[in-house]
Amino acid sequence: MVKIDEEYTSYFEHNKTITQVLSLFAGFIFTSITFLLTRLSDTRDVFAQATLLFLTILFYITLFVLMNNLEMPFEYIKNIPTMTLKVRPFFFLLLIFYLFGASTIMMFLLYHLSYLAIISGIIWFMIILISIVSTVRRFFEQALKRNWNTREK
Repeated sequence: MVKIDEEYTSYFEHNKTITQVLSLFAGFIFTSITFLLTRLSDTRDVFAQATLLFLTILFYITLFVLMNNLEMPFEYIKNIPTMTLKVRPFFFLLLIFYLFGASTIMMFLLYHLSYLAIISGIIWFMIILISIVSTVRRFFEQALKRNWNTREK
């Protein structure tokens, strides 16, 4: 039992560090977007909107990399602990990520930044499609290949 744990303990520690850094970075970017929306005197200025768009794109990329990083252990580790073999919680986690990304679009709509909301919505929709084609597909293929419980009883 100890030998199996040692095979991927260092990987999980490394993966945990990356996840923590990306989570902190995503939270910082989200806070920056919120702070700029509430504190800028004129959010309709082109430079203000360009800054918000840049931060939003950076936020979306960070979320995508974070989602991808959370799926990687399922792809590369042969003997995954049985506790992590549930498929439904992973899909719920992805749903939370998707809604978290959509929250910036809602904030832009709240501050009457329609064009910024539309552009951000299109970019976020593309990120979701890329995520489904890559991360979700790989996870689901692993679930089928390894005969995981894809349907809760």
